[in-house]
Amino acid sequence: NWKAIQAATAEPPKKSKEDRALKDGGVAKRAALAGEFSNARVLSAMELYAATFSDSSITPKTKAMKAEVETLREVVDGMNKAAKIALGEESAGGGLFGIGSKKPSTSELSKQVQELYIKGGNAYNAYVFAANDGLPLQLNKLPFL
Repeated sequence: NWKAIQAATAEPPKKSKEDRALKDGGVAKRAALAGEFSNARVLSAMELYAATFSDSSITPKTKAMKAEVETLREVVDGMNKAAKIALGEESAGGGLFGIGSKKPSTSELSKQVQELYIKGGNAYNAYVFAANDGLPLQLNKLPFL
């Protein structure tokens, strides 16, 4: 379902003049429009959580976790792009000035999304493994996929 993939990975809209007039600057309205697994909603929080494992210098654990967040960012962007191509909202690119490029079939796009899904799941599991490593017993460990 391409619409669902696009909705889940969509970024919130840019701040508009109407948003500035709102009490909270339109933050709540724009946050409600962000996808369930967008960069703004999930990946930024994952990056902040990774940073909590560092004090005065960046630890190897934080570096490893942030690397996995970057991988997840690539996956989310790739899935969003594939959904937009499948829905005809974006061209596949290629060729000279985008001319002469062949639009990928839905089966090719589906295969690409499946590969991205697996890559994202592995990146998430690596992130969780790094986060759980050395976590005190009082704290609950993050679940794997």
